[in-house]
Amino acid sequence: MENGIERSNTVQFSPTDIRRLNKSKRNTRQINAETWKDVSRKNRRDAGLEYMTRKTKTLVPAKTAPTNVNICSKSCKQMCSHFTLDMRKDLLKFFYSHSYAEQSAFLTKCIRMEEPKRRRAGKTDATSLKLCTFTYFINNKKVCKTTLLDVFKITHRRIQTLQDKLKLDVHVPLDQRGKHHNRPKAILHESRNLVMEHINKFPRQESHYSRGKTQKEYLSPDLNLSKMYRCFQTEYPNVAVSKTYYDTVFKQMNLRLGALRSDTCKICDEFYIQLASAKSEDERKKIQQESDLHQSRASMGYQELKADIVKSKVNNSSTIVLCVDMQQVLFCLTLSHSDIFYQRQLSCYNFAIHNMGTSKVAMHLWYECIAGRGSTEIASCIIKYVTMNYSQLIDGEERKLIVWSDHCVGPSNNWRILNTYCYLAKCGYFTEINQKFLSSGHSFLPCDRDFAIIEKAKKSA
Repeated sequence: MENGIERSNTVQFSPTDIRRLNKSKRNTRQINAETWKDVSRKNRRDAGLEYMTRKTKTLVPAKTAPTNVNICSKSCKQMCSHFTLDMRKDLLKFFYSHSYAEQSAFLTKCIRMEEPKRRRAGKTDATSLKLCTFTYFINNKKVCKTTLLDVFKITHRRIQTLQDKLKLDVHVPLDQRGKHHNRPKAILHESRNLVMEHINKFPRQESHYSRGKTQKEYLSPDLNLSKMYRCFQTEYPNVAVSKTYYDTVFKQMNLRLGALRSDTCKICDEFYIQLASAKSEDERKKIQQESDLHQSRASMGYQELKADIVKSKVNNSSTIVLCVDMQQVLFCLTLSHSDIFYQRQLSCYNFAIHNMGTSKVAMHLWYECIAGRGSTEIASCIIKYVTMNYSQLIDGEERKLIVWSDHCVGPSNNWRILNTYCYLAKCGYFTEINQKFLSSGHSFLPCDRDFAIIEKAKKSA
């Protein structure tokens, strides 16, 4: 204790289950396209594995190696029999070990386009429909088309597609499946721009908490996505955009509704992660014991707060217990019509001082044009409250002050607030001042109940 000022860092935690704390967090699901059913079906088909068709739900068997050495007709003029059964199996395995685009490039090299060597009687280059002829090779050995299809287990349609591309002088075919633009229900890019432009009309601000940890901006807590979508429909009645699409665009713009509070308990989160990743029962029991010890300390700290409240009610004149806290930003004016959401509203700051002995609350309210919300403004509120409600001590008189607050550095836990308490002690208002903190994540104070009454009345107004 120095100059009658005592600072204590008492941990105040409510004994809640750590699993419930983790469930309260918002988890963002990561998109993994490889797990989609259509993508998985397409990959299995390209790899020659069995897959289930989309429409008929029929199981298509996997591509198996040929069992016959030669399946072409006896009248085949090509020497297809020089491909042994082992060679065919190796070719099939090599073919399906590559992607669809690489398979198409390999098949394109197996197909050679040549000028027709002869035509039917009476046909010329101008009158004949046959513009070219195709020959087929595997490992630079000429084979018939039947053997080519059998070795790689492909269809006539795939060979015909590659032939059509060769006629167009396309020697490196690309996989264009699913990349067409024939989507009649697709939302136009202009509509997306309108949605983003509409969302940007709403004023936003940085978070009251965690400014160094997040770059997200926050809209007014009086807003929600339903109100925003109704405003969009009113402004653009002829634009066909669903609420689901509107919500999707909003989530992609790095915006949130309301204000983020970072008062979760880091120790509880660590215990939860350790319990989830524990490999043995002994390790789990050890972590659980540490968690129980942490919760018992939180319970003891909360009991100390209750004991201070009892002292203030018994010795109201000699022991003063104050709970101080800063409310989240209030926006004014609060009106029901939609135009107010597009306008820049005034940010109002409210600092509450709750006297636990008398159960009276003093609200210090100002707006952003008057001052900010830093430690200087908080110190001014404390000095004003003390000078208006208490007189300086007479010789021999004693009065003790206990101040409870959260662990937020800006308004409570800084050197300027400490100097303020030193100033009050030197001026003779108190003989002893104790400043106690609630830990981040377990910082529920009686001031929060007072704020809840204000916010409830604000919503119903």
